[in-house]
Amino acid sequence: MIIVAVVVLAIALFISMVSISKPFIRWTVSIVLAALLGLSLVLIVLNDSDHFGMEKVTTTKTTNLISVSPSKQLKMLLYQDVGTSSKNRVYIYKENASQKKPTTTNPDPSKTSNKVKVISGTPRVVTKTTRWVYKSSGYKLWFGIAGNDHKLVKHRNALEINKDWLTLSSAQAKKLQKLVKQNSANMKKEAKAYVTAAVKKAVTAAMKKDPTMSVAKQKALTTEATKKATAAYQKQAMAKIVQEAKK
Repeated sequence: MIIVAVVVLAIALFISMVSISKPFIRWTVSIVLAALLGLSLVLIVLNDSDHFGMEKVTTTKTTNLISVSPSKQLKMLLYQDVGTSSKNRVYIYKENASQKKPTTTNPDPSKTSNKVKVISGTPRVVTKTTRWVYKSSGYKLWFGIAGNDHKLVKHRNALEINKDWLTLSSAQAKKLQKLVKQNSANMKKEAKAYVTAAVKKAVTAAMKKDPTMSVAKQKALTTEATKKATAAYQKQAMAKIVQEAKK
């Protein structure tokens, strides 16, 4: 609408300058039209440079954060550095398990900020999006032709994961998968030896405290000790491989 007003005022100013014969009336009308034209142009510039008639509005959206790792035991949040700075990263994840192509955060660091947080609840992505929006329908009517309504200001992503998740680059994740495959046979042997020794130690210590322990209790103790030892070995072995993958 403001563009239409500028065109109409410019035409009206031209007509007044060439068609009104009386000088006083001609100059009076011309000055008024010129002032209105100038004001319109100033408002257009202010709308473009300082978002005149607009205000920032922030909305919040929460989505699921699902690991892109093919392994259910190994949960990963991947990232890819943008440029040479490790501060600018694109994070890669899924919003649902059946999703084939993963979701990525906006790669433009001037428009997006990402923060990874460790929580105890369900992993998720909380995105706060700020946009320029016209204050009223009147402002939108006058300046909406510029196409800047709902113009993006900033995305702020909080990627909330659990403490058992790994945050790796895409290259590190590929290296990790390769290392796991290469060391799987050796890890099985080490796991068996580790678990056997740990279970024997736990049962021996328990029998010293209770020499008359029943067979049922011994069996339950062995089962529990096996679970703990297996989990401990997996955590220990995976930590070493992850460190190797990060090199």
